Amino acid sequence: MFERNQILERQHNQHLLPLLDAMFSEAQIRPTDVQLIGFGCGPGSFTGVRMAASVAQAMALAAQCNVVPLSSSLIRAATVADERHNDQSPIVCSVRSRGDAYYFSAYAGAGAVEIVRADELVVALPAWLEDICREQPGPLLAGDVPTWLDTQDYPVVVTDTPPSAAAMVGLVEAHHAAGLSTPPEHALPSYFEGDSPWRPTE
Repeated sequence: MFERNQILERQHNQHLLPLLDAMFSEAQIRPTDVQLIGFGCGPGSFTGVRMAASVAQAMALAAQCNVVPLSSSLIRAATVADERHNDQSPIVCSVRSRGDAYYFSAYAGAGAVEIVRADELVVALPAWLEDICREQPGPLLAGDVPTWLDTQDYPVVVTDTPPSAAAMVGLVEAHHAAGLSTPPEHALPSYFEGDSPWRPTE
């Protein structure tokens, strides 16, 4: 497996294609040799998710292969599950949207991930998360910690483990085997209710 990882706050547009070029060069394959592509389709930053989708689509069109759009939260949950494969704790993923709004989702852990709650945009502790926090053992919180989540009243184990390429590759292969890959033109970012602060005007 060949991978390139770099944590960037900004300027992904300046780094993504050079990272891909370096990876293809090391692996000694051409982009047109690719047989399947996966990308994090959201939730995430507006620009970042759309950049990932556009690069995945362009590469897949050139290689004439299918694409697997994956929930960014699922990729992170799978990474945490791989890292803590003996831990039975549920995994709660948190992705900051804007202000006090966060995308929350929940997964069963223990070496594999099974979705319990799909991504939803919240601005306060949802009832289902309160229930999970009161269970023993407490959940693993992967991602951003909201200011409104009191970790004393609702104990969680915070992990800032970044998403791993290895976990993503496993998910891409499994989704493709299950018939969930798609032609490039259908590999789109995910959109969520309340995802944008913009409202149409008359």
